[in-house]
Amino acid sequence: MTCQQQKNKGRNNIRPCYLRNPIIVERSIDDAVFLVNPETDAIFYLNQVGTAIWQLLTEPINLSEAVATVQQAFPDVQPKHIAEDVSKLIDEMSDRNLVMCRS
Repeated sequence: MTCQQQKNKGRNNIRPCYLRNPIIVERSIDDAVFLVNPETDAIFYLNQVGTAIWQLLTEPINLSEAVATVQQAFPDVQPKHIAEDVSKLIDEMSDRNLVMCRS
């Protein structure tokens, strides 16, 4: 079951936790961070917020915790927008097998 399926299913209100896929290679060039999946040779660019989320994913973290951390960094941005953006990023990273899901 994918992270998205677990999230949609709700599994007794247990929130899945996300963490880095250990096979992913991180490369930094100047201020840019790229993630490389060696199984597919796919490259994924991270902006500054994406890089911050990637750093959070060194330990398992659920979506609510990730949103709260980003909200602290950007207190003037509406929480709804932050929640949507963080959720979208983690879903995309999950779809590309950059992160794994644990529940």
